[in-house]
Amino acid sequence: MLTSPPVPIRLPQPVSLLMPVCNEADVIRQVIEEWDRDVVRHLPDGSELVLDDGDSTDGTLQILDELCGRLPYLRVIRSRRDGFAASARRLYQAARCPLVFFTDSDGQYVAAEFWRLAAHVGEADLIHGAKAHRQDPAFRRAASWAFNRLARRYFGVMIADINSAFRLMRREMVDAVLPAVRHMPTLLNAELLLRAIHCGYVVREVAVGHRPREHGGSRGLPARRFLNDCLRAHQGLARLRRELRASGPARPPAKSVASP
Repeated sequence: MLTSPPVPIRLPQPVSLLMPVCNEADVIRQVIEEWDRDVVRHLPDGSELVLDDGDSTDGTLQILDELCGRLPYLRVIRSRRDGFAASARRLYQAARCPLVFFTDSDGQYVAAEFWRLAAHVGEADLIHGAKAHRQDPAFRRAASWAFNRLARRYFGVMIADINSAFRLMRREMVDAVLPAVRHMPTLLNAELLLRAIHCGYVVREVAVGHRPREHGGSRGLPARRFLNDCLRAHQGLARLRRELRASGPARPPAKSVASP
């Protein structure tokens, strides 16, 4: 059982908060208002919230335009609908701040849980938020369990929720690792995490709250493509393992630290 989210702390550097978005008109206003209230107003000057919109057609862009008019830190990248990996990569490359935070825009993650991760900024290069009591359909929980079990077996990492989209990182780590990410396009963040550990960066995992999705289904892994994307993810894990085994450690490894 998680305790109440901690109160905001003073971070030493500004943060780029990154969110991909596509057709989230039902929730995007309340999501941004929650992040504004519980996180952004407590961040250092120069922090930003950056969204990459994948050609929304349901009114999401109109809502974002309105919010941009009154939230000076909000920036929206307008792009074509070219998949999660391309959107995530654009966001990482667009980040301007020394600290980078990535999450989803569907409202399932609790904004105030950001401060659980922020408390460990001085200890790790990547602080990874693992979903506690994941509020997703059973078939997604089962697929995630299988993927995480396989990844732990392949790579020997004790990370409970490898693809969770709730993570706070040092920008220099992202800049160093992201160019090599290529094997798992639908699970780019999982590959980024595994490569970061392989390269010796310090990773800490922290449990965070998770809510049911109120409107619609997953945009990142829609049900109609789910089985095919699961197969591609497992194939990507195998290719990544072969590559990392062949290359050897990139630098002396650092232990990843899990916090259940």
